[in-house]
Amino acid sequence: MKKIKSVLLLLLTLVILSSCASLGVTRLDEGYDEDLSGYWNDTDIRMVSEKLVNQCLSAPWILDYLMDNSNMKPTVIVGQIQNRSSEHMDTTIISKKFEMALVNSGKVNTVADFYFRDDFREEKLDQQYNASVDTAAELGEEIGADYMLQGSVKFNLDQVSNSAIRTYYVDMELINIDSGQKVWLGQETVKKKVQKSSYRF
Repeated sequence: MKKIKSVLLLLLTLVILSSCASLGVTRLDEGYDEDLSGYWNDTDIRMVSEKLVNQCLSAPWILDYLMDNSNMKPTVIVGQIQNRSSEHMDTTIISKKFEMALVNSGKVNTVADFYFRDDFREEKLDQQYNASVDTAAELGEEIGADYMLQGSVKFNLDQVSNSAIRTYYVDMELINIDSGQKVWLGQETVKKKVQKSSYRF
């Protein structure tokens, strides 16, 4: 009986000590890659965005547009990227990665994206009443986009016992707003095998 009490006291002491342990925080470089859970993460976003943007910007649609429009750069608006998976994920992060890459490429013009368009329109309308005539932004002077970039993220799970393969499909498409024609389609797949321990602590 004394042995059991000693063991229980030792276990209780370990639990108390572990709960009192200080939290360690380490700052990581933005490019640091480590997959802790096997779920969709920032590394997946970065890899997928880079590959798809490169595909998009190297596709024939840009050259076709330049030839038809006296070398004027096309204007693109980034639309919604829908989360069609069973996981919670903020797809606006992917949208912003795309927008940054498009702007920084110098190959296209971009206009305010789907999520912030209403904000600057409200500001423009407010200026009509509260700013001087000389400085107020003019209504009806926005640059119309030629193309809309939009897409979705889908997810598939294949699981047996403690092993699972998690597959994410990121589909993107660029649509000619005037004609509705899809001028580019791209897909990137992220596949991960996750092995869980048989024991839980």
